[in-house]
Amino acid sequence: MKNIVISIISAFIISSSLYSQRLNIRILSEQNIKSFIFSPAVGKYQVFSDTVLITTLKKNEVISLIQINDSIEIKTIDEKLGIFKSIALKGVANVNYAKLKCVIPQVAQRLYDDDIIVIVENNGFYLINNVDLENYVAGVVECEGGQKADIEYYKTQAIICRTYALENYNRHINEGYNLCDDVHCQAFKGKSLSNFDIPDATYATSGLVIVDSTLNLITAGFHSNCGGQTANSEDVWLKPKSYLKSINDTFCIHQRSATWEKTINFDKWKQYLSYNGITVTDTNSSNFRLKQISRKLFYTVFNDSISLRKIRTDWNLRSTYFNVNKVGENIILNGRGYGHGVGLCQEGAMKMSKSGYSYKDIIQFYYKNTSIVNMRALNLIKAP
Repeated sequence: MKNIVISIISAFIISSSLYSQRLNIRILSEQNIKSFIFSPAVGKYQVFSDTVLITTLKKNEVISLIQINDSIEIKTIDEKLGIFKSIALKGVANVNYAKLKCVIPQVAQRLYDDDIIVIVENNGFYLINNVDLENYVAGVVECEGGQKADIEYYKTQAIICRTYALENYNRHINEGYNLCDDVHCQAFKGKSLSNFDIPDATYATSGLVIVDSTLNLITAGFHSNCGGQTANSEDVWLKPKSYLKSINDTFCIHQRSATWEKTINFDKWKQYLSYNGITVTDTNSSNFRLKQISRKLFYTVFNDSISLRKIRTDWNLRSTYFNVNKVGENIILNGRGYGHGVGLCQEGAMKMSKSGYSYKDIIQFYYKNTSIVNMRALNLIKAP
């Protein structure tokens, strides 16, 4: 199937503009879609099967696409247009974006820029958004960065998301597309329209990416809140990166996700320790205490230890940055931060932007010994 997908996508996008970079994003990737409605919101779309033009849709004209075994049935309000093996919905005006509403299963309507490719796979639709890089980045920034930040923060997030997309360009290439729309890659729910600062920030930084000292794109990790100290990449992902080193961050410590608390019954905690090979021989409170003035990797108890990453996963905690205290018949976890802690702290970056720092200041604070460059210039520099 992957070879079919790749060949169909290649055929449909071969006429894409040479002056804009396109990505193939698998959209609604967590849904088993059987039927959806498509309608241009701005611009005009031509509907193709292979290279055969089926119809042209103007603004607000509607078609339904329904899975019929291994094929796609297309209907307008008035007539059935036919049954086809694959469909491309190609925008042909200067600016094109469309409404896509899943009927089976029901999913809230979304807007998508540029083109949509439709294939049947595994008894459902396989949808690819062939989208301009900057349109994609704006959509990701809205999902990953929220809708109420300052424009310098959005510029920062746009550069990070663009860097991530290009560094991971081939992540799903064997499946016939570049990236998925889930958090496995970057969250993406289509066109950004909620805050016009987001597309403005994206296009103001168009083409800018972050590189390390060897001019390679960085792994642009980010998280919600570091709790006052970011983490070394090797402590989380086992891979050391010169620009992903732990730093002290005072910008995030009074923000929304800076602290948290979890209470666990002591008997359950003992059972958990026992399950992980640690026998509780003395219930004195001091035996269970953990104090993280700076980030640690392990919780040591009764001369044995368990990784804080494992505890975070097993108990669904916000971070590995927490203290442990036994209080009466409970274990109290007093935590700091939200997320893995590597790279840019989003709430810290938002505070920096509100305090007057530029996107350059923010990026250089969280990613040490890096540079911001234009990807087109970078391609010229690195060309053989």
